[in-house]
Amino acid sequence: MRVKMKKQKGITLITLTITIIIMLIIASITLNIGTGLIKEAKLQDLVTNMLLIQAKTKEGVEEVNFKKANVTNQEEIEKIKSENLIGKVVSGSNIEVEGNGKLEDLVTQVFGTTDNCYYLAQEDLEHIGIKDIDFSEYGYFVIKYDIENIAVDIMNTRGYKGEYKLDKLVEMQGE
Repeated sequence: MRVKMKKQKGITLITLTITIIIMLIIASITLNIGTGLIKEAKLQDLVTNMLLIQAKTKEGVEEVNFKKANVTNQEEIEKIKSENLIGKVVSGSNIEVEGNGKLEDLVTQVFGTTDNCYYLAQEDLEHIGIKDIDFSEYGYFVIKYDIENIAVDIMNTRGYKGEYKLDKLVEMQGE
């Protein structure tokens, strides 16, 4: 006498294991891609803020260069600079930068000097239209004014992957 076995419906343990492994692989790939996209977005946000700061501060340099054209008195030139350049002088600031020591030391490391270097405080950023910057996330923005060449160079104390200057961060965007 033959006993007919009912055909069982469902999945086997092997099928379930393979399915779970495939799902874990897909989840890890998705997580890795998502993390990369978040880092790229943060870099783009930093670069965008730095470009805006660069544009706004360059206006001040152009104004100083124009106003000092016929001025020979150094005190008058310093007054023109204080009225038109945005930020606070880095030299003597005694600001500690998280993970990088003193602001003066980092600026010297990046720019080679603190001459004509100014850091932007919250009110300076708001003055140029950048609101709600969290210094614990972004760090400080530092401007190196070059009045003679009508140029500004900008750095961020937080940086990104060991780079602090705007030109280097812009290069990294394409990578």
